Amino acid sequence: MLELIFITSNNEKLAHARYLSKEYAIIISKKKNYGIGYDEPRIDNREQLIAQSIEDAIKRFGKTVSKPENKFFFIEDTSVIIDALSAESEYPGVNIKYWMQENDFASIDKMLKDKGNDRRVQVRSDLILVLPKKLQEKFNKQYIVFTSSSNGNITSQEFNIETQPLFPWLNSKTFNKWFIPDTCDKPLSMLPIAEATKHDFRARAFREMLEFLKDNAGVKSIDDYRKDGPQLKLFEPYFYVVCGPTCSGKSTLADYLSKKYNYYHIEASDYMHLSYYEAHGINSQVTIADFAEAALKADPGIVANQILKDVNNLKAVPVIVTGFRSPDEIKNLEEKYIGGLYIEVVYIDAEQSIRFLRNQERGRYDVQPTIDTFSAKDQQQFGMGLSTIKEEASYIISNNNKLEDYYTEFETTYSKQFSSILASTEVRIPRVFKGRQLQNAIILTLAKQEDITKFYTTTEIAHLIKTNPDFSSNPKHKDNISRYFNQNFHPYFEISPRHGLGTYRLSQTGRAYAQWLLKNQ
Repeated sequence: MLELIFITSNNEKLAHARYLSKEYAIIISKKKNYGIGYDEPRIDNREQLIAQSIEDAIKRFGKTVSKPENKFFFIEDTSVIIDALSAESEYPGVNIKYWMQENDFASIDKMLKDKGNDRRVQVRSDLILVLPKKLQEKFNKQYIVFTSSSNGNITSQEFNIETQPLFPWLNSKTFNKWFIPDTCDKPLSMLPIAEATKHDFRARAFREMLEFLKDNAGVKSIDDYRKDGPQLKLFEPYFYVVCGPTCSGKSTLADYLSKKYNYYHIEASDYMHLSYYEAHGINSQVTIADFAEAALKADPGIVANQILKDVNNLKAVPVIVTGFRSPDEIKNLEEKYIGGLYIEVVYIDAEQSIRFLRNQERGRYDVQPTIDTFSAKDQQQFGMGLSTIKEEASYIISNNNKLEDYYTEFETTYSKQFSSILASTEVRIPRVFKGRQLQNAIILTLAKQEDITKFYTTTEIAHLIKTNPDFSSNPKHKDNISRYFNQNFHPYFEISPRHGLGTYRLSQTGRAYAQWLLKNQ
């Protein structure tokens, strides 16, 4: 999967870029260095600004990235042209960021009324994609610019706008809060995402850039993968999607299949947290509960799409995913999965009284103190679609008695699939994690700690790796560990802020990853 590095310190822009690229097999990463990614001069001429900005970005990129000549990166410049104020030159043009800091709605409203109240405006996006050396030679240029825009009017009244939890670029901070696209009656920041995307001033530029990468860098869209996907083979291992209410035994089953049959376990809720962190960072006032509720309503594939980016790279590795709550999530997974395994939806059931006792014994952070609160959580999950999943599941299994009986029933039901795994002499595990030594060192070291509830700073993690006999001969520098966590969020870790900075421990997916890695490295 191609990595495309976005040189920006703006988390909202980064989330927007990832959203616009979600239908392509591509990873959009943050800039690789600390400090500014490039010096953006305060000049009015767009061409000069782009040329100077990209020249500085190329120099900084070359100093901070290994083999920069083989990598793609891009920057984005937003500009605004207000017709009534642009008689001599574009205004505020490329200085929109500074202009927004210096003006409020009242001052802008006065400017427009003084000029006859012509409120027409154009919002423009320029994407500057820097090419690797081979494509520079092919096209005889260092970079390519992709441009798109949207027309409309500046609002005649100020709206009370709250940031959309799932789509943080639709907020009260940027020009989106005042920009009413043509044919709309509300600012862009207030529009539903489907309508906002129709009028998105960045959308066409991103689409053209991604199509360029499709033609010249082998990037595929999800539709391409579906057309070219491998055919299913009889009695191949199943790709299990295991659902059920809290403490029914989903993770217990996944852990058993991982240890005995080498299944790779993914917990869906860890990917919901991943989407949340990517949209809002770690210090947001938006709660994960509010985000998840809004996310699943607006985009049922938000978790499934994140999972698919990992699963589609695993090829024939047997996979088990736990924790989906909505049938639409499963439908999205089934439609976009490009691997060669058959997806089997299994529902685990257990009596509420038994599950409540397990909840008490487990004592996790989300423990419910009373049967009433536990029952309320059940009802919330059933309302999200869990009851529909039960009705549509391929197989329902009860887990009210001994674990041995639970495992035996499951293995008996799918004996042909498990027999194919045990009988196979093929090395089924591709080296998909080759080259991820730093990530593996972090995960394997945290997995060794006795207190799995403790969060660690990057400095503490560096010390733990240094004292880990498996890595003491190749310790990891604290700055490299900080860079790993700062560049991207990962589903393998839970994050807790301490003094405004992140501290980390393994998530359920991270612990499963460590177990799987130890077995197959």
